[in-house]
Amino acid sequence: MAKQSAFQKLWVGMLCSTSVLAAIPSAMAQPAPTQPFAPLSAPATHRILPGKIVFSMLVTPDLTKAQVFYSRLFGWSFRAVGDGKTPRVEILSGTQPIGTMVAHTLRHPDRDTPFWMPFISTSDTATVARVTRQQGGKVLFGPRQIDGLGQTVIVSDPQHGIYAALSALAGDPADQPGSPALNSWSWATLLAPNPGQEAGYYQLLFNYKVMAAPEADNGSHYIIASQDKERASLNTLPDGVTQKDRARWVQFVQVQDTADAANRATALGGQVIVPPHVDRDGAIVAILADPSGAVFGVIEAQKDMLEMGAPQ
Repeated sequence: MAKQSAFQKLWVGMLCSTSVLAAIPSAMAQPAPTQPFAPLSAPATHRILPGKIVFSMLVTPDLTKAQVFYSRLFGWSFRAVGDGKTPRVEILSGTQPIGTMVAHTLRHPDRDTPFWMPFISTSDTATVARVTRQQGGKVLFGPRQIDGLGQTVIVSDPQHGIYAALSALAGDPADQPGSPALNSWSWATLLAPNPGQEAGYYQLLFNYKVMAAPEADNGSHYIIASQDKERASLNTLPDGVTQKDRARWVQFVQVQDTADAANRATALGGQVIVPPHVDRDGAIVAILADPSGAVFGVIEAQKDMLEMGAPQ
């Protein structure tokens, strides 16, 4: 029961209202040519890895507070991009661009929540937009060229899960063997009312290999893979949550010590939503929230699973 209550709290805290979603077009408006995004791969690979999550965006009401929190927690650095009309920064883990943060004032702070949004690699953003509409989803932004980054479209999938699809101008960073780089995004989970239907939608767009977990009940848990790499899991919503019609992505950062990351996040003004625990594949995971309420996960791989793939 304790875990169920924690997941209920997690889900309620992650719901995005319409007013927050209204931030997306302005958040992704074309940056000024003098301050473009850095290429995702340097030197350029010019290779697209469809289905790989390659970037992320945080929409937050307090850009300065977010930068302080994440820089102290993960050692991230930041670089201003755009024309300055909508404050935004690019996120760097070491020298690798991994995302962007965009400032947006919450119209209804009592019910609006900042959020992280994944960018999934594609070779054809126009097809993502067209098929999403055909499948009952919505296009929220684009497709549009973002200077330095590439062609981007942001959509709401048929179960209202929000994500971006990106065709990176310089190509995607190559997959590396072994454990993912520390302090970088390494896993993602989509919580959805009907994971099986969502798996079909994402497979149609990104040619994922979809694998049902053998221990899952009634199609409640799937793994999606591309280029022989597991990319994310799809899971059913926890019991008892509200607004069951809304799916939601949660992304995980690779850390050395999950418990230490959770403790430091709390000391920095964040919250522990789901405490550190061993996942079904032996990884230690926790769900956290930053000081403004944006939810993300941290994950610590165990030594005996570094060559076995990501957690479920």
